[in-house]
Amino acid sequence: MSYSLTNGEQPDATAEPIHVLLVDDDAQWAKLLATDIEREADSIDVTVTTTARECLETFQDRDDIDCLISDYQMPGQTGIDLLEQIREHHPQLPFLLVTSQGSETVAARAIEAGVSDYLVKEFGDEQVTKFVDKIRRAVTHYRLQDALEESEQRYRTVTEQSRDAIAILRYEQLLFCNERLVELTGQDHEDLTDESIVETSIYAADRTQVRDVLDSWYATDEQSQLHETRIERPDGTIRHCEYTGRQLDYQGEPATLVSIRDVTERKQRERELQWERDLNRTIQETLVESRTRERLEQDVTDQLQRHGYALAWVAERDSDVVVPRTVGGDRRYIEAIDRGIEDCGMNSEPAVWAIKTGETRFLQNFDDRPATDWAEIASGYNYRSGAALPLVYDNISYGVLAVYHDQSGRFDATEQRLLEELADTIAFAIHSQETQGALASDQTVEVTIQLQMGYYLIDLARDGVFDAEARVSGTVLVDENTVIQYLEVDGDPEDGIQDALATHPDIQDVSPISEEPQDRLEVTVSGQPPEARLASQGVVVNTTSVKTNGATITFELQNKNDVRSTVQPLEDRFGTVTVQSIIEREQQADNSRRQVGTNTLTEKQLAALKAAYYHDYFNQPRGSSATAIAESLDISHSTFLRHLRAAQGKLFSAKFG
Repeated sequence: MSYSLTNGEQPDATAEPIHVLLVDDDAQWAKLLATDIEREADSIDVTVTTTARECLETFQDRDDIDCLISDYQMPGQTGIDLLEQIREHHPQLPFLLVTSQGSETVAARAIEAGVSDYLVKEFGDEQVTKFVDKIRRAVTHYRLQDALEESEQRYRTVTEQSRDAIAILRYEQLLFCNERLVELTGQDHEDLTDESIVETSIYAADRTQVRDVLDSWYATDEQSQLHETRIERPDGTIRHCEYTGRQLDYQGEPATLVSIRDVTERKQRERELQWERDLNRTIQETLVESRTRERLEQDVTDQLQRHGYALAWVAERDSDVVVPRTVGGDRRYIEAIDRGIEDCGMNSEPAVWAIKTGETRFLQNFDDRPATDWAEIASGYNYRSGAALPLVYDNISYGVLAVYHDQSGRFDATEQRLLEELADTIAFAIHSQETQGALASDQTVEVTIQLQMGYYLIDLARDGVFDAEARVSGTVLVDENTVIQYLEVDGDPEDGIQDALATHPDIQDVSPISEEPQDRLEVTVSGQPPEARLASQGVVVNTTSVKTNGATITFELQNKNDVRSTVQPLEDRFGTVTVQSIIEREQQADNSRRQVGTNTLTEKQLAALKAAYYHDYFNQPRGSSATAIAESLDISHSTFLRHLRAAQGKLFSAKFG
């Protein structure tokens, strides 16, 4: 492989001195020849040796030798023997072989050993001219080849280090590429060069446009503007790319240098933001306005159908049959398919399979499935791909959400993630309605209970850690076995409250948040304190006060009849629970809307909102940075902000929407 130099010129052997090493056992002839060559060409310097060994020693001591000239017949070692030794480490160095008489056998052996040229000893001015000409020609070729190889190596180094895929094309034929192009296309070099790269790698719908762009580059040598295309890999995955190119001279003929950058992740983020913004806005409006589970599910499926899905439905299990609860779109497909669960297998309808197994399923192309009745029915209604996502919250199943596209391959990683988050949100909203009663209820029950044991804060109060009392201002569930609680503690912070808390076996970490008007601490706790257990039942905890005589907890219920079922799990874990009061209250006029906004938050969104509030994130100046709060929740900075903004958006919609 060779490249034209960037300036279009070739090295000139006469531009720099040429150092020649001459070996011949006829010292007189060698010295005479050297003198004549130097007189003929000022740029050539000749060093004379008389044996092969002396020649090798001289060659090894110097690094400026550009050409060797050796007599063929020398005592102990021939010129070809010397040539073979030189070629072991210097395969391209110019080497001229000289003999007293021509011989086809010697010439053939010399050529086989890699001699640069072959001369017969003569006398007179013509011999000197021949030597000078052959030296210059051999060195010129050597230096040109060396320059080209160095240029190619620099080019390869640059292209391999580039973050972009680099290709050199002649029309659609790949002549050169770096490793990044191999990674991007998912094909090896042989596959890329066997056929048209447009045909083998470019997404079918983009090929005409790419061919038009390549054709235009052959008509101009100006830098091309940026273009977009898609690359389809052998496994069917699509990569979004931007590319640009320009003409260059490659191996003496016109070609095109193309630089390709993979922008799939950026495109995915852009699409994710837009899709999430549009869909979440309409879905959250639905969650806020819906007052019953039935209304919520119907509004969700209607919104999904209007958002672009050919069909959306929510279903539940009734004995051994999947029963639709609400449908957005044409119901005829649902009514036509077999929704029996008993004989359901891997090739069953996605919603039926998800109901039976509790597993999410994304089918990118119904045509790739084995022939089944449901797939044929789906094809008849022009459904090409589908997904089914279980609606589960706190290990309780509320059915399944199923959606269908009229195109195949539509469920990329972004859409899958967003649908999974949507399913979590819907399940949480249904859970809130099921556990707290109707969202539009105009009454609430305030319950106050007291615990005597089993709570780490009671242990610390009785050990005298607090001067008067400790108050739990908030509880955030990190995972099943870890909870963060925010405490307000009376007493001097220098009294060692933080160190005393850290000694309790249930406490993993203690961090101060503020000292005014009292100590506020963030405490990471193993297991589930009573507030966390209440929250897992959908109960809203208002206050917790802990003194030496126990912990007093006030929380809200929608129904007075739920008190017993709410208290029983606490007694199972913490022993005797005393119900101190049950007070029925009328909610404020706008409280139902405010409560709806809270109920639509996912666990992660609620945790982010609570943590921000208790860390004084909304104060000016802020009490804690977003990075510090994210670290306390063991999530990334960007994830914390995403959950926080989603929570704020839902609450604002509930209040002002």
